[in-house]
Amino acid sequence: MDDIFAVDNKQNKEDAQKRERRRQREVNDLRVILNIPEGRRYIWKLWGLTGVFRASYTPKDSNMMSFREGQRDIGLALLQDINDASPTALSQMRSEYLSEMNKDKPKKEEQENDN
Repeated sequence: MDDIFAVDNKQNKEDAQKRERRRQREVNDLRVILNIPEGRRYIWKLWGLTGVFRASYTPKDSNMMSFREGQRDIGLALLQDINDASPTALSQMRSEYLSEMNKDKPKKEEQENDN
């Protein structure tokens, strides 16, 4: 007679291994995306949309607060994925973003001076 617990333990171990392989594939996929400037820009944009650094609290609208917390939760999950895939990617994305913003500043200042 087979031990039912041994079968369950074997199945649990196999399931855990499948989850770990799937997770590794996801992290590797994200690593590929983060290795190209276009991928970093897009991930930065998505992460910004999640409102990780925005307050979720809205005093008169609990539905909006719940919605924002859901967005934030996705942003935090994305942040964890980014850190797992490439610990330096977030600072690189921030630096690239700031560099882009600084490129646009002289153009704006020139336009203001021309007026």
